[in-house]
Amino acid sequence: MRRIDRVATGRKSFLSSSRQSFPRGLIGLAGQDSAYERIYEVVRKIPRGKVATYGQIARIVDRCTPRMVGYAMAALRGRTDVPWQRVINARGEISPRAAGDGALRQRRLLEKEGIRFNPGGRVNLRKFRWKADRFDEVPAPAGNEPVWEKG
Repeated sequence: MRRIDRVATGRKSFLSSSRQSFPRGLIGLAGQDSAYERIYEVVRKIPRGKVATYGQIARIVDRCTPRMVGYAMAALRGRTDVPWQRVINARGEISPRAAGDGALRQRRLLEKEGIRFNPGGRVNLRKFRWKADRFDEVPAPAGNEPVWEKG
């Protein structure tokens, strides 16, 4: 009989055995914290009034996928200095949540920052997209960023 462990990754969980590997695009739990910290470091630098896409963050972080960025954002809990609301999908939309009012909260936070949505719920990425695609283009954070409530 083989041993099966439950491995939690963000909000999803996968059953794994010692012979199975992690699903493609995911890293082992030992390296997850450092990958997430690199993601959070980049997201902290997105200026107020701008958004970035999951793919854009993944390209900046290197050795990362858009899905990993999504898992990192989902892993945030409670009060955080990571402006999670500034990360949206490549269509300029807020990605749907499994439960709760997170999408509505995200939209309200973005609107408070001056980001506007069209009637279809999309952000004009030409106007509001953060202009960084490589880590060497990422400016230092602006200073005292507010603490965001993630829930």
